[in-house]
Amino acid sequence: MFTLPWLRFLQGWLFSSLVGVTVLVGLAHALWGGIRPQAPVFADKVTPPVRAHLSVLLGLIMLVKAWGYWIGRYDLLTSRRGLVQGASYTDVNAQLPALTFLSVVAVVCALLFFLNIRVRLWSLPVIAVALLGLVSVLLGAAYPAFVQQFRVRPNEQQFELPYIERNIRGTRAAFGLDRIEFQQRDVGEPLTPDDRVANATTMENIRLWRPIPILAENFRSLQRIRQYYEFNDIDVDRYETAEGPRLLMVAAREIAQSGIPTGGRTWTNEHLTYTHGYGAVAALVNTATPEGQPVFTLKDIPPRGAPEIDPDRAGIYYQERTDVPFVVVGTRTEELDYEGAADNLQYEGAGGIPIGNLLQRALFAWHFRDVNLLTTGQITGDSRILINRSLEERVPAPVPFLRFDADPYLAVVDGRPTWIWDAYTTTDAYPYSQALDLAEATDGLLTGTVNYMRNSVKATVDAYDGTLTYYADLDEPIAAAYSRAFPGLFTDIERAPEALRAHFRYPENLFQAQAYQFANYHVEDPSVFYQKQDFWEVPADPTVRPATVGAKGPLLRPYYVLARLPGEQDVDFLLVLPFVPEGRNNMVGWIAASSDPEEYGRVVAYRFPTGRNIEGPSQVHARMNQDEVFSRERTLLGQAGSQVLFGDFLVIPVEQTFLYVQPVYVRAEQEASLPELKFVLLVNGSGGEVAIGGTLEEALDAAIGAIGEPGEPQEPGEPQEPPAGPAPEEVRRLLDEALARFEAAREALLAGDLATYQRELERAEELVAEARELAGLSP
Repeated sequence: MFTLPWLRFLQGWLFSSLVGVTVLVGLAHALWGGIRPQAPVFADKVTPPVRAHLSVLLGLIMLVKAWGYWIGRYDLLTSRRGLVQGASYTDVNAQLPALTFLSVVAVVCALLFFLNIRVRLWSLPVIAVALLGLVSVLLGAAYPAFVQQFRVRPNEQQFELPYIERNIRGTRAAFGLDRIEFQQRDVGEPLTPDDRVANATTMENIRLWRPIPILAENFRSLQRIRQYYEFNDIDVDRYETAEGPRLLMVAAREIAQSGIPTGGRTWTNEHLTYTHGYGAVAALVNTATPEGQPVFTLKDIPPRGAPEIDPDRAGIYYQERTDVPFVVVGTRTEELDYEGAADNLQYEGAGGIPIGNLLQRALFAWHFRDVNLLTTGQITGDSRILINRSLEERVPAPVPFLRFDADPYLAVVDGRPTWIWDAYTTTDAYPYSQALDLAEATDGLLTGTVNYMRNSVKATVDAYDGTLTYYADLDEPIAAAYSRAFPGLFTDIERAPEALRAHFRYPENLFQAQAYQFANYHVEDPSVFYQKQDFWEVPADPTVRPATVGAKGPLLRPYYVLARLPGEQDVDFLLVLPFVPEGRNNMVGWIAASSDPEEYGRVVAYRFPTGRNIEGPSQVHARMNQDEVFSRERTLLGQAGSQVLFGDFLVIPVEQTFLYVQPVYVRAEQEASLPELKFVLLVNGSGGEVAIGGTLEEALDAAIGAIGEPGEPQEPGEPQEPPAGPAPEEVRRLLDEALARFEAAREALLAGDLATYQRELERAEELVAEARELAGLSP
């Protein structure tokens, strides 16, 4: 799979080169007397030297053509002629013999051309070439098409089943699906308070914040500190804390020279003073302040809190995005760590290139077309220039043969902010494997078509000094080949420090690709596969409306949770996705991948027994939207001008059932307002009642039952009354009347009675205002 594309490229290059040389030689001889136009016979028109040159070149062309036919036999292993990718019945029984015969005919043609050097009979090679052309049309194209249309198509299942079976085996091997532990498990009863206690770690780490764009707005507003800092991305990772394992949302505070105040964007400020970001910010995933804002565990400048950052290495010199192509450190100009710092630290890292002498400065000035590097007096003999500081510039450049995940993430490793970026070895030439459109599987996060994919490399970049390391799985064939080709490029992943390995995550884009393929290729029986009886799909994200009515919205993104797999004791850091049957909305199974160092890369999939109807994401989300309590609250907020926003919809496996979680935010109509976490909607198991709470704890109490005091008996079977939210009975009465008035106004408008429409609308708005006042909400 690795050498075939290169052989095909080499054959094509040789063929085109020889054709070009032949044409040039023929023209040269014609111009300089190698052709005798006055000769009566064609053989006499060509002089012996010309005949020899042309015969050799044409013979070589035929040999290369024969090689092309022979290589083409292996191309059939990725043929798309049949129902699935790979050699089909027609390919094996018609196309393969044709290519073999054509390669033999091409060799015979080559021999006849070589023979023509001695024997002046152009008719023999001409006839041979004509025969080759005729055979290629009849045997290479017409005959396979005839077999496919009149022999295979009427009996498709009978002829193609063995080749479908090969495709199933090839696809499962190419995407690692054959390593997935696949089992059937039924869904149990809803969770009880005892289950809640037993799964406390999972309950305490249910993510309520959508990283982009909801949480990013809060980070920028509350922790940006200065306008020249920026948060470009927020990522979920796990950290050990005094309270046990916690999911945190972490973002680097990066420098953005475009945010330097107006009038201050001088060359010195952009390249010598504002050289780096500072520290990071982390927030709990499962809670909010009373004002609905995130609870930070790491915040401010200098950073304080957990995970703890070494103050001497808090500078973010290498980051996701950069505004200027270079910065210079170690100059006479003091770098800015942060405003108010008693002593701004100078760069002490190993990154950068010396730029102290005139020649070095001249070279970089020429490269960046920036004369200031020559004319400034701030550069000293110890100065260094930092280039390629963005991850996009720095990481892929040395390894253009790798494909990178769409989301690099920051981890704090032993006090040092470190970027981690997953990379993939891919090919489109794996035998019998079904090609995958990455854009379709990842909703455009990746592009291209592959039929083999492995997360063989993890690149790390020290955010302070830029140290770049590629940790690779050298047992993977493609990575091993590149490692032999470029000794020293890769470091064996087994040598990665334990503190770093603790932050390796199973990559989202690989998981999306595997889930997309597994939705069909969990079926291993070729007869069932042919009939498409049990095909699945990844459900659409129910919180995002499709662009057009009737269209399918973006796919549900994978999400990280801390949970126990069914039947196991230990909590794992899992990446999870549910499955639904193709074209339907009920849930039929789910898949999870572990990121824990002890079981990294373990993927487990579960299917529900046939006949069980388990609610899928869109069905539960629709019920949440229609819930009476939530509808009232949403109407109250919406009529007052606030915008109601949904967070990520999560289906979290707990014990033998699921928690369906939907965070809801509210943004006031004021321009500078921030999204506030307002409600948590929760359903305990398929078919459970919709519970609503102002916090996760309240929603869990309503859906599962409150955890009693020690020694107090639990009554898990007693139904829990959903909280009514902030509105008392009088508020409900006012809202009901307001809804009736709005409906009356709508009917009056349809009837053309504008006076009644205006009167009813004004009264409805008055009722909403009264309800808000009674509920204690600001107007």
